[in-house]
Amino acid sequence: MLAYFMLPTTVALSLSSKTDKLALLALKEKLTNGVPDSLPSWNKSLHFCEWQGITCGRHHTRVSALRLENQTLGGTLGPSLGNLTFLTILKLRKVNLYGGIPKQVGCLKRLQVLYLDQNHLQGEIPIELSNCSNIKVINFALNGLITGRVPTWFGSMMQLTKLYLGANDLVGTIPSSLANFSSLQLLALPENHFEGSIPYSLGRLSSLTYLSLSSNNLSGEIPHSLYNLSNIQIFDLAGNKLFGGLPTNLNLAFPNLEVFYVGGNQISGIFPSSISNLTGLRNFDISENNFNAPIPLTLGRLNKLEWFGIGENNFGSEGAHDLDFLSSL
Repeated sequence: MLAYFMLPTTVALSLSSKTDKLALLALKEKLTNGVPDSLPSWNKSLHFCEWQGITCGRHHTRVSALRLENQTLGGTLGPSLGNLTFLTILKLRKVNLYGGIPKQVGCLKRLQVLYLDQNHLQGEIPIELSNCSNIKVINFALNGLITGRVPTWFGSMMQLTKLYLGANDLVGTIPSSLANFSSLQLLALPENHFEGSIPYSLGRLSSLTYLSLSSNNLSGEIPHSLYNLSNIQIFDLAGNKLFGGLPTNLNLAFPNLEVFYVGGNQISGIFPSSISNLTGLRNFDISENNFNAPIPLTLGRLNKLEWFGIGENNFGSEGAHDLDFLSSL
């Protein structure tokens, strides 16, 4: 009787392994547009676990990772992708992909890392992606043709730690539901067409170390709630239409700050002298705003500073005189 019950399991494992192989061969046809010389190792003479970019699990012959980078495949993502149900890592970076993100990506329930950046993908982000509840990293940056709004259902991905959507054609407002990402460490939405104000709720992202909303059409004041993000290291809101002022205690708000960019806005007030106490600061840019002097001589403490941009403000002759000491930084 034991042999009787073991047989279906063995057959099932064999069929699952065969399913992965067939799925990969179908995927290759789409990824390469049928060009025979592309992905030469993806052939029937080698076991698919030995194919370029493929990693299989230790305890089963199922595809757990697919990584292809810096190639000119020039094809599309086919629906057979959804049959690779043991996939945890999918990285197809800079491989000249066209077309849309297939809805079958939602079948990848084990998926944790998804990189499709630096391609030519187009269309909206499929709602089926919300089924990937274990996902931790999403990178769709530098496609330029991904359109529509940031889906509000992104907020349901409770394990997400990094979200890259920069350099696309996303529009509308930044959804306040992004604040539901309690584990989010990186939020990068630069170079899109976002409008309206920055959601106050983003101040709840207490684990955030990297925030980039630059080169959009955002307006209004910088929400005071953002200055509660004490773990921030990179803070980039440059190239928007933001106004208002900066807090006088920037060093206390962002004690771990390394990069601070708010240039190219309409922010005013006195120069934030508290940055003199941010000894880890490397890059600082408040240029093309409406800041006033005085500029503190204590900036000389910033011995890690690599970039310091304050041009095109309202410092006047007094501010110009204060800048004489900067040549010693």
